Amino acid sequence: MIVAKYLRTLLALPLILVLLLAGCDLMVAGEREEIANLETILALTPSPTNSPTPTNTPEPTPTFTPTVGPTDTPTPTPEATATPLPPTPTPNPALAGFGFCDQQGGATVGLFSARLAELEASGTPAYEQVFLRFDLAPNSAPIGAWASCVGPADSASLAPERDPAPYAVRVSLPGWLRDDQFHASELGETISFTGTRIVTALRMVPAADPEAGADLLIELSEPLPFRLTVERDPSRLIIAVARESPVVEASDELRIATNDDAPSLAAPVFTLFDGDLWAIEAGLDNPEPGWTLERAGVRNLTNSPESETHVAVSPDGNSIAFCRAAPGLDPGDAELPVPSALWIMNVDGSNQRMLAQVGVSCADPAFSPDSGTLAFAVDETGAMPIKRAIYIVSTTRGGTARRLGSSGDEWSRFAPQWLQGGGIIYAAEAQDGRSTLFFRRTPSQSEEDVGADLLVRADGHAPYAAFGRPLAAQDGSRVAVEALRSDAPGANLLILDARGTLIDTLGSQQIVLPTATPTPTGTPTSTSTPTPTHTPEPADTEEDTTPTVEPTATPEDEATPTATSAPMPTPELAPPPQVQREGPFWTRPLAWDEDGRLIYLSTLCASHAIHDYEVKRWLGAQRTEVLTSGQGLGGIGAATIVGDGLIYQLTPPPSGSRGPRAHTPREPVELWLWDLRNDTRARLLSSERGMGLLGS
Repeated sequence: MIVAKYLRTLLALPLILVLLLAGCDLMVAGEREEIANLETILALTPSPTNSPTPTNTPEPTPTFTPTVGPTDTPTPTPEATATPLPPTPTPNPALAGFGFCDQQGGATVGLFSARLAELEASGTPAYEQVFLRFDLAPNSAPIGAWASCVGPADSASLAPERDPAPYAVRVSLPGWLRDDQFHASELGETISFTGTRIVTALRMVPAADPEAGADLLIELSEPLPFRLTVERDPSRLIIAVARESPVVEASDELRIATNDDAPSLAAPVFTLFDGDLWAIEAGLDNPEPGWTLERAGVRNLTNSPESETHVAVSPDGNSIAFCRAAPGLDPGDAELPVPSALWIMNVDGSNQRMLAQVGVSCADPAFSPDSGTLAFAVDETGAMPIKRAIYIVSTTRGGTARRLGSSGDEWSRFAPQWLQGGGIIYAAEAQDGRSTLFFRRTPSQSEEDVGADLLVRADGHAPYAAFGRPLAAQDGSRVAVEALRSDAPGANLLILDARGTLIDTLGSQQIVLPTATPTPTGTPTSTSTPTPTHTPEPADTEEDTTPTVEPTATPEDEATPTATSAPMPTPELAPPPQVQREGPFWTRPLAWDEDGRLIYLSTLCASHAIHDYEVKRWLGAQRTEVLTSGQGLGGIGAATIVGDGLIYQLTPPPSGSRGPRAHTPREPVELWLWDLRNDTRARLLSSERGMGLLGS
């Protein structure tokens, strides 16, 4: 019995062990299978962190532009920058060749005779485009055009009789003869398109010249990148406009205020507004008509019925010189030859007194480094065009102003600047368009033409056509001056020493010959592409087949320029590759700091709608650094230095190409302070109407 009992116990042990093991897992088989299936589904579901970042798509920067954000260099970097902008996305290959810079296709110096035979619009996911096919007359030169995106001021001037859109892509054909072929063209004043959202209409505006020329306008509600293509076989003009703009409010670095540690104005700044001379100071909060105050206030120093037109502050900070004109002068017409005299006063507006009254009017007062002498320009006759001479007068003793040099030559002299050792330099212009710089080692010594050797070098090369207004360093050791190029639009910035000798050139362009491209030969080919910037992505080639007039039904865009598509053979040889230039379009000085370093502005390309800029600092010969960069719609006006702060004006979109100093005498102006040491910015105030040059 005992043995049988032990045997039954031993037989029950496996069953007990199985029950114990099963008790460790209370989950039924069905539940286990269901969770296993759920885990399988989750494992096969892509993780949202591994996919491309879809949050970047709403950002309006999906284009080729390397300077969308205010980064210091155009090269993309994975490191975070001190800006609120996201990293620059990968450029869209479909937008290769698009931009805001002025573009040229073909030669624009000759004349051509052609009939516009076909006009059509189409679209792709990235852009929309207009095709214009021309039938050239026998023996006609090929078509040539240039294009630009123009802003509100230029758009209004192109269509003064109507209310145009604020922006437009303007395509100019200056060589299109207004002959029978022109008048037979299938183009009315306005052609409307269906099926496109951006390019909805094309307007033709005949040029002022009755013999040749016409403008084609694609009106836009905002500035958009564009691409101009001119093809020879067949003769086609293609204008493509991107659907989105890479430029946003945050792209304009000079208009972005820092959130923390906003800078404060260290000393007063002086400017002209509504014909009076005003002081701009921190700590003033008194409201004045025409001003919107933020971080600085204003004080009217003259408040006279007369109009103040030019201003200069002495280096010792005690005196202000200004030109005072007769009452009734519109401040926007301050350059007119109205009677005016040279006055001086204390910086607080007290002790106002006339210092000199010579000729008809005065302009451009400038203090010597010791503040003891004033140089200024005088219009001696009041005739048009204005012809000025340089005078000097003591600021302490007064007396009769003395003319520098004799009268009777062809030069009008203006914008004097004092240099170390008592030297003085000033610009000069002749009625025939010539320009130069004159230098005197002292006011009593003879005049030297230092500009002649800069305009025409010893080897006979003439790189420059004219000079701007010189700007001397605070200690007079250096002087900066714009030099307008003679062989291309734009300007370089020249740095001269105190003897007028060139020591550095900023903003030079280099000539780059384009890579040779295949040209049409006697053997027709269906693969030659006349536009090297065309990217044959699928979306592009699919849409480009829409406007073709070829009898073939090929879907490839490259097969369009076949030999059979040229009904009128042109005996002209293919034009040589167009010379390309690398380098800034326009470089100009902003202000010299107390250490003799120049803050200057470099505009990267010629554009009538977008200002693509870099602010740099010249540290010495062949040494510069980039302080910031950006893209904006508005203009950049005058600037001055106060301690470590750069004071600068920002204006609405001006007319013409961005680059030269923006001057909008009847438009609002903002005044900003940029602490260069701490890299902080703040808007000080704004005026309802134009603000004059700054003095500090």
